[in-house]
Amino acid sequence: MMVLVYRAFIAKPSHEMLLSKPLNTWSVKDVTLWVEHLGVWTNQYKETFRREQIDGRSLSALSNEDLSAAPFMIENWSHRRFILEELHRLKKTRVTRPQTFWEYKDVNPGMTLFLLVSLRNFPRLTLLYLYLFDYNDAFLPFIQTVCQSKKPLQDWQQWVEFLLLYFLLPYQLLSVFSWHSLGVDYWTAGVVTFHTALLMMVDVCFYWTLCGGEISDFRTLPKMFWLQVTEVVLNSSLYVLLWPLLPLFIINIEIYSRLYFSYFITAALVKKTLQTVRLLRP
Repeated sequence: MMVLVYRAFIAKPSHEMLLSKPLNTWSVKDVTLWVEHLGVWTNQYKETFRREQIDGRSLSALSNEDLSAAPFMIENWSHRRFILEELHRLKKTRVTRPQTFWEYKDVNPGMTLFLLVSLRNFPRLTLLYLYLFDYNDAFLPFIQTVCQSKKPLQDWQQWVEFLLLYFLLPYQLLSVFSWHSLGVDYWTAGVVTFHTALLMMVDVCFYWTLCGGEISDFRTLPKMFWLQVTEVVLNSSLYVLLWPLLPLFIINIEIYSRLYFSYFITAALVKKTLQTVRLLRP
């Protein structure tokens, strides 16, 4: 655990990341990475950008006619439109969306802490919140990662897959999202994937209890929910609500502890839950 925290503290500063680099200073590698993160449907195009040595200056000058002609030959109009819309947004804001957890943390430390707390305790409500209030910057990249589609915009099959997991196993969505980050940050993604696996075990045990329980068990659900809400608010409201007033060092410590140490608490909860449903003898 100390090694993981040490690696987090010595991570590259934000000014070294693609997130904060002006578009005209992007290298060919940066452009290729940006194209790749637009979605899985860009796999057929990213090699062309790399082969043609398209850097930031060249990217900013591309037009619809350029993308439809050689050497790009992007015949799908919706693909060209999506690329141009993202390019327009990039030139307007002068930065791109965060591509990794650490980039997102550098830009949104308070939101990062909120997500670490809320996704562990209330994954469905948190995803609903992201859909309603942070669609473009958080929810859209999330659903495009966990329910990949060859089309740049969501189709009904993508939504069916997402909603099925959303209602039954929301932690599976988080597990898939962290799994796709293994190539970027192996240790952190591995810890998150293991943590989501433990949380899924708690969910499965909960379903098992409901299926084998009596009607009176269902009547206690609202009480159990509010007890959990009260516990989370009392334990985490100080950091989540007052984070702008706290030193960044304190916020970072809380984020790292939530990220790397909270799964010990979840493991203890799994053991207690298994004992409750008599799957593990005390």
